[in-house]
Amino acid sequence: RSFRLVVAQQFRELARFLGYVTFDKEVSKFFLNVVRETIEYREKSGVSGKDFMDLMIKLKNTESIDDSEGGSLTFNEIAAQAVVFFAAGFETSATTMSYCLYELALNPALQDKARDEVTRVIRKHGTLNYEAAQEMQYVGACIDEALRKYPPGPSLSRAVTKNYKVPNTDTTLEKGTSVLIPVYAIHHDPEHFPDPERYDPDRFLLEQQATRNPYSYLPFGEGPRNCIGMRFGLTVARIGLAYVLKGFRISLSGRTPVPLELSRQKMILTIEGGLWLHLEKL
Repeated sequence: RSFRLVVAQQFRELARFLGYVTFDKEVSKFFLNVVRETIEYREKSGVSGKDFMDLMIKLKNTESIDDSEGGSLTFNEIAAQAVVFFAAGFETSATTMSYCLYELALNPALQDKARDEVTRVIRKHGTLNYEAAQEMQYVGACIDEALRKYPPGPSLSRAVTKNYKVPNTDTTLEKGTSVLIPVYAIHHDPEHFPDPERYDPDRFLLEQQATRNPYSYLPFGEGPRNCIGMRFGLTVARIGLAYVLKGFRISLSGRTPVPLELSRQKMILTIEGGLWLHLEKL
């Protein structure tokens, strides 16, 4: 499965010849139908949502967002962008919340600290909304630390944009070369994160972040080509985690694997056999 995904993403012509696809036919059919129905409805009714899909429709019809020169998008390209946005913002949020809940179950004191923040902020705002979620700095740090220890994408592939001589070596990376960035290894490098196997949300409080190389933390990539669903995914994770902490106490169950066994068959970092936790209603 992983081999097929690599071929489908990196060698498209070969993938078409071999019949390899990134998504199952039913998944592709679902997204194609949703995108087609959304575009047809908005174009016929004149409804403007001022959202991601509106930008895609404008690119299809006028060739650019700001009427400058550029190539138009086909229907299939719009559907592909919708799939990428959904996968980047949904799947990573779900897996990140799972890892975060697992670590908080292992560390009850950290769980209580996060829950206290959720309770205090909700009491202040009267509800759990976007503004309240953004104010939950410690909950955000818990999520950031889960993304460090369990990055959804254990590696990144990038193209070299100009010749680069690797410092203190005779090696030069030539423009156009594809490089693989070992995100998981960087996140577990004790030079950047002392005692890397320990779950410590305090690493991501502002004081500690300021002392660290910003490129040592890459769960969403970095620069202009970073993950398009980053902010959406982080917001979903914060709100989801806050709701769980507000209503439940999380602990290990008899079926919880310690330590976690990570799947070697998938490109996204996932838990072999799923994750089992005990939730006690508060």
